[in-house]
Amino acid sequence: MKTMLSIISLCWALSVAAAHDKDQALTIVADAAKNCIAEIVVAGDDNCKMADGKRGDCEGQPNCVCSKPDKHIEWQSGDIHSYSVYFYDGSSPFESNCKLDANAQGKLKCRVKADAAGTYDYGVKVAGCDDFDPRIIIK
Repeated sequence: MKTMLSIISLCWALSVAAAHDKDQALTIVADAAKNCIAEIVVAGDDNCKMADGKRGDCEGQPNCVCSKPDKHIEWQSGDIHSYSVYFYDGSSPFESNCKLDANAQGKLKCRVKADAAGTYDYGVKVAGCDDFDPRIIIK
């Protein structure tokens, strides 16, 4: 019986860990008045979400996403089609070939570098708007 419980616990722990290994899709939500960014939310599986329902290192941090090395992060917006991402200290968690400008459909997708780790504060620039200030945490 103990062996069976141990196996079930191990399988559950591995499934929770595997759930945190997904590429992340982010939706940029625009405010209706100025068509500026109001928030950036995780669409679909949330790598930050813990078994207790909290968001781990992003708990209490709005516009925060968690990822792992070699995974993709994709921003998408149905309303804002022209925006760019930049990193405050110049160190990006993304591969060097990543162009940090949205395409004509309002999408931007980059792969996290294999050796990336830590917290990355960045800005999102939309013409005519104040820069938006989200966060990426790589573990």
